[in-house]
This record gives sequence, structure tokens and C-alpha cells, in this order.
Amino acid sequence: MLNLTDTGLVFLRELRGALRERSIVINVVLVPLFMYPVLLWLAYTGLSFVIGQTENFTARVMIVGDVGEDAALVREIQDTDRVELVSAADLEAAEEAIRDGRLDLLVELAPREGGDADDIEVRITSDSSKDRSRIAMSRVEDVVTRHRTAYLERAGRERGLAGPAYQMIWIERENVSSSRDMGRFILGMAVPILVIIMLIVGGMYPALDATAGERERSTWETTLTAATDRVNILAGKYLYVATLSTTAGMLNFLAMSLSMRTLMAPLLGDRIQDLSFTIPWSAVPLIFVVIMLLALFVSAFLMVVASFARTFKDAQSLAGPFVTVMILVPAVFMQFPGLELTTWLACVPIINVCLVFREAIGGVYQWPLIGLTLLMEVLYIWIILRIAAAITRYEDIMTGSYEGGLGGFLKHRLLRRNPSRG
Repeated sequence: MLNLTDTGLVFLRELRGALRERSIVINVVLVPLFMYPVLLWLAYTGLSFVIGQTENFTARVMIVGDVGEDAALVREIQDTDRVELVSAADLEAAEEAIRDGRLDLLVELAPREGGDADDIEVRITSDSSKDRSRIAMSRVEDVVTRHRTAYLERAGRERGLAGPAYQMIWIERENVSSSRDMGRFILGMAVPILVIIMLIVGGMYPALDATAGERERSTWETTLTAATDRVNILAGKYLYVATLSTTAGMLNFLAMSLSMRTLMAPLLGDRIQDLSFTIPWSAVPLIFVVIMLLALFVSAFLMVVASFARTFKDAQSLAGPFVTVMILVPAVFMQFPGLELTTWLACVPIINVCLVFREAIGGVYQWPLIGLTLLMEVLYIWIILRIAAAITRYEDIMTGSYEGGLGGFLKHRLLRRNPSRG
């Protein structure tokens, strides 16, 4: 039976010890508040600089073919900013130069077969694997499009037709989303996955240190001899790890919410003025709940995995692949803006919480699916805690003499009807 007094004493003991550990304070408090926002700002600033340097280069373009009536188009290409015409050569040499990076674009001009005298066929050869070639193609295509539009207008006037007479199709664009909606959309794409990463990082070190780390320091046996049930010791350590993980996640959420405008400014430039990065107050309680549940899930899982390690280094090796999956899978899913919370996704751990998080930032509340998500997350936490409680009954695992891992324990002991306890 769980004793709340003993559990609380273990929790306070672990928490006091954590506050004296510099690495834990850095991972749980300083990194969520400062390092990740600063790193993101540096990354966005560097990316903006690189993009600016890439887009400001002078494209090397070669034009071949009988210009004749195409002379006007050639002059337009030549007069385009950041475009330089190079001397003509044979086509094979030009294509080889594009592949080698010595040339950015090849433009071939020729009369269209079977067309009027003014009909021009433009063939553009580029290397899509090179940024310079792709940007050069975009510049030249813009010139060709403007030239074609001017030709159509001129041909219409010669035939006595005004623009509306031959336009036929008109396109009008209207964005019904407000600056607040667009800002929340960006927040919903970026903040949940960053908070989850920080939450996992913030809980990983305490989880491994409270189990394998204590075993490596040879204090684990002393802890087990305390005058209380092992379940109380496990519960106290678990609440300690979950508290630090939740703290890291909430601090990172606060830091990212307050600094997102500054972080995105180098990337968005002047467009940042049209965005409002605000999170609805009504979403904050739900966000806190999902962060707390995810912290409880991650903490329980990491502690169970680390229970089979003898040293802190072994625990890192065991937990590393699971942490990678827990970060990469939601990161991939969150790259799809159109992905919405469904009944099936509400049953997938971590991803369901990410989607609830994102929709809450956008002010979308699908309460039946949110309820299902919270219920499933609680169920997963309960299952992992049941496994953790079962581990405490095996002496060889608690003392570190067990030779197998989590998979072997589940297969050979936990799933057997009458497990042989070591």
C-alpha cells in the first residue's frame, strides 16, 4: 500500500539533492529558459544570412539559338538584375558546365514548329540539385512570363481588344485568417515539438541519475533498506523526476511563447509586423495538463528503462534509442499542417498530446477527442507504473545483477503466470 508520508519524504530528499546538482539545474531551468531560444535565434539569423547570400549571387546564363524576333526577350534577360550572359558554346558543353557548376542555366530559343512567325519556343535547362541553378531558373522564368504577358497585351491591342476581352480568367485572393490566426499557426507548428524535446531532456538526466546513477554510486542498496516499502521509494523518485520534467517543459513553453516574435524576425523580415504571436488564456490550463501528462509518461518510461542499467553510462545507452524515437516521431508528424486529431491518433501516445497542444494554441477544442487523448495517456502511464511496481518485486533487478533487459523481463517474467523471483 502506498504511504503518502514516506513517498513525500523520498520526494523531498531527491529534490533537495537535485538542487545541489549543477547539471540538473542547468538542464531543467537554464537550458529551457535561455539556451533553446538563443540557439533558435542564432539558427534563424544564420539561415537568413545564408539565404540572403544565396539569393544575391549573379546567375550565369547562356542563351543559344536564332534570336531574330527573340531579340527583345534576350535583352530583357540581359537587363535583369543579378543575371550575367556568358558566351555561347555547343549544347553538350553547356549541359556539362551546368552539371559541374560552372554554368547556372542554359536558355534555348527557337521558332515553334508549325506556329506563326512570332511564336517562340523557350527551353530552359538547369540542375535542380544546385541552389544557384534553381534560383537562376526562377529569375529567367519570371522574365519569360512578363515577356509573354506583354506580348499578349500588345497582340490584343493590335486586334482592337482591351485586356478584359481576352483575360477570360480572373483570380482574386483573399486570406480570411487574421494576424493572430497566422501567428498562432506558426506557434502551433513550432512550440509543441520544442517543448516536448525540452521536457524529455529535462527529465532524462534526473530519471537516469535517480536509478542507474544511484546504483553506480553504491547508494542504491542503502536506499532500499529504508524502513518503508519499495513502492514508496519508487513513487517518491518518480514524482521527483516528473516534477523536474514538467518544470522544464513549462519553462520552455513560457520562454518560447514570449520570445517567438524575436526568434522569427530574422526569418520573416518585414512580414513579422503582420503577425501576432499570442496564445489564448483559455488554452493555458489544457496546455499545462497535457505537459504534465506527457512528463508523467516520459518519466515513468525512462525510469523503467534505466532500472535495468548498472551504471549511468549504460542507462544512457539503453534510453538513447527510445528518446530518439520519442523526439523524431512527433517531429515528423508535426510537419504536416493539415494533420488533425482523430479517434485513431488520439490513441497514439505522445503524438496525441502534440496534436492537442497544437490545436489548443490555435483555439480549437475537440472535447470528445481531447477527453479520449487524456484518458489514453492516463492508461499508458498506469500500464508503465504497473510494470515499474512489478520490477520492485525482483531482487536481482533491484540490486543490478539481472543480466537481461526490459524486453526479456516482459517476455520471460512479467507475462508468465508464476514468475520466479530472483
